[in-house]
Amino acid sequence: MKPCLALVAAVIPALCAASCAGPLVRPAVAPAREAREAVLILPGFGYGRDQGKAFKEVSAAASRDGVDLYVAPFLTRSGLDDSRARLERFIREERLERYERLHVFAFIAGAWTVNPLLDRMALPNLTSVIYDRSPFQERAPKIAAARLRKRAWLRYGRTIFDIARTPYPALAGRPLSVALLVESAPTPFILSHAKDADAYGPFAFDCDGLGQPYDDCAYLPMNHADLYTRFAEVWPEVHAFIRTGRFSAAADRSTPSNVVLTEVRR
Repeated sequence: MKPCLALVAAVIPALCAASCAGPLVRPAVAPAREAREAVLILPGFGYGRDQGKAFKEVSAAASRDGVDLYVAPFLTRSGLDDSRARLERFIREERLERYERLHVFAFIAGAWTVNPLLDRMALPNLTSVIYDRSPFQERAPKIAAARLRKRAWLRYGRTIFDIARTPYPALAGRPLSVALLVESAPTPFILSHAKDADAYGPFAFDCDGLGQPYDDCAYLPMNHADLYTRFAEVWPEVHAFIRTGRFSAAADRSTPSNVVLTEVRR
């Protein structure tokens, strides 16, 4: 095979794998006519086929509690605007407005995508939003864009660069219950780029320092990859919040203090 053809053969599958997000997850049966609740999960860059299995297991458990679970593979390679347009189509095509109460769980890239969309999209049944936040992982797009430009482009396209240069777009002005679940452990990627991550300044784990008004906030002893594969462990707190507007009494609300990534690395 000629060198240029070999390059194309190698790059195209990589682009396809990156542009095809993890699997769509929806209820196994159509919603009944009586009122039900739905949770729309908005994954981010870490979502793939393996993570889809974990969400399918949670979907079965949620259904027994009377909650329909949807996981929207909305991220595109062509930027945040196109990702928002794809998410808006998903919401309309799945007819999420038919539920009496709709809730959103947004991973990091999910928040960057959905918050501006909610500012202009009428969803009268939207009741609550839970955000996955990570003072560690939210620096990953900036690091990738600055240090790994070619690899980041091949894998994620324009979207990761859009997020890297866009400040967190807080959701405000809607009568919703809002919660934050904050990861307290770094991923291997962040650990391998500890100096770059530290260079952006101290890590703000205090809930009030995350730039998002909220009604409740708790901490998870997980990193970003853990949250995808161990979402079943998080689901009870998600379920508690969508039902009561608060996490359970067992939730960890103790703020990590004086966190220094290089010390975590050691």
